Order: sequence, then structure tokens, then C-alpha cells
Amino acid sequence: MSDLSEFFEKLATDAQLMEAYQQDPEAVMKSAGLTDEAISAVMSGDKAAIDKLSGNTSEFFHYQIVTSHKD
Repeated sequence: MSDLSEFFEKLATDAQLMEAYQQDPEAVMKSAGLTDEAISAVMSGDKAAIDKLSGNTSEFFHYQIVTSHKD
């Protein structure tokens, strides 16, 4: 399992991590040790890059992260 997959799974189960992620997703991903490439893929919403970096090879398995950006 990739670091990105592990991060997504933890994000789905850790309410405090999700709260921090909603406030500053880039900082949370960086502190979790994700690469700049992974952070860029997530922030851009590039599904192909996210799939590649997360190791997702299933056409039926998708990650969905919903956040609200605060101005």
C-alpha cells in the first residue's frame, strides 16, 4: 500500500486529522510525509496521478475527499 493510500485511509478514520486537513490540506499532507508530487496531484484533483501514486488499479475503487476552502 502506498503512503498516499495509507494517508487517505487515516484521513477517513481520524476526525482530528480531517479537521486539520480541512484547515490546511497541504501542510497536513506534508507533515504526513507525502511527496510534493502526491500533494500536487491531490491539490489539483488529477485523478490519473492520484490513482498512479496511490497504487489504485481498480476502475471501481475511487477516493473522494471533500473539503471547503476558507478565504
